Amino acid sequence: MVRLRQFLWRIAGRVPLPAFGPAALTIASICVGIFAVQEVSARVQFAPGYGFDTCLTYIFGLHWPLLAKGFVWQPVTYSFLHGSWVHLALNMFSLLCFGSAVEQLVGRGRFWRLFLVSGAIGGLGWMLFDWVEPMLWAHVQTWPGAIWSRLAQRWAEHQAIGRYGICVGASAGVFGLIGAFAALCPRRELLILLLFVPLRMRARQVALLLMCITVGELIAGRGQVAYAAHLFGGLGGYLLARRWLRGALRWRE
Repeated sequence: MVRLRQFLWRIAGRVPLPAFGPAALTIASICVGIFAVQEVSARVQFAPGYGFDTCLTYIFGLHWPLLAKGFVWQPVTYSFLHGSWVHLALNMFSLLCFGSAVEQLVGRGRFWRLFLVSGAIGGLGWMLFDWVEPMLWAHVQTWPGAIWSRLAQRWAEHQAIGRYGICVGASAGVFGLIGAFAALCPRRELLILLLFVPLRMRARQVALLLMCITVGELIAGRGQVAYAAHLFGGLGGYLLARRWLRGALRWRE
C-alpha cells in the first residue's frame, strides 16, 4: 500500500507528502459511500423502468427545473454523486493527488471552501452555457463558410431537444483544485501521461493544456460529459486561489 501511494504521488507531480490530506480523504470517502448507496438503490424500483437511484439523481443532482422550484442544495450536492465506477475512480484519483497538495498549501477549511465553491461555479456555469449554447450555434450557422454550418449541424444532431440534462460528479470541484494548484505553484514541475506518453510540464502549462482540451471537447460536443462545468470550475478555483495569494502578499507587505 505504501509503494502504491508513493507511485501515485510521483504521477501527480512529486509532491512530498507522507499521506493524503484528511479533507481530501473525507470528500473521497463521502463520494464512495454515496456511490455505494446509488448502486444499491438502483436495484429498488418504485415504477417500471425507474429505480430509486433515478429519484436520488434528480433530487440531489443538478437539474434546472427542480433547482428553479427550490431545490437550492443541488449546486453543492451534485458534486458527490457519480454516474459510474470509472467516473468515480478518475475523479477520486485526481482529488487525492492534486487535492492533498492544495490542502497542504491552503489548509483544511479553505480546501473545503475551494472544492465546494468551484463545484457550484462549475455547475451554474454548465447550466448557463446549456441555455446560451443553442443561441450561440444558431448565430454561428449564419457565418460565411461551409465549416460553420457543418459544425452547427453536428452540434444539433447530438442534442436532446426540449430536455434538460442532469449534471453529477466532482469533476468541477476537482478542476477547481487543479486551477488552484496552478495559481499557487505555477512553476512546479509535474509528470503527466499524455496518450500514455510521460511528459514533464509546469503546473500552469498543465492547467492551460487541460483548458484547451476542454474547450475543444466543448465545441465538438462529443459524449455526455459536462465540459462547461470543468471549464467554469477550473476558472473559479484559479481565481479564488489568486485572490487568497494576493491577500497573503498584501498582509506580508
